[in-house]
Amino acid sequence: MPKKKSRSSQTSKGVQGHPTRARTSRGIARSLNQIKAWEQGKRVMLVVNKAGHKAEAREVWGLPPQERRRAANIKNDD
Repeated sequence: MPKKKSRSSQTSKGVQGHPTRARTSRGIARSLNQIKAWEQGKRVMLVVNKAGHKAEAREVWGLPPQERRRAANIKNDD
């Protein structure tokens, strides 16, 4: 049998977890938080393109469902 190497002579490969997983989950969490805030009627700013141009979520996604229903009820009452 070959002699076992001691831990002091082994070199770490430096391999760690997958780095994109953390980045992706943070991005998804941010998106979910933005959607939640938009649904509550808060002012949410979205980055529209890679150049960093921003737009308000109401311009991109429209009115939140709660306000859309309220506007439809007002329209039907008239």
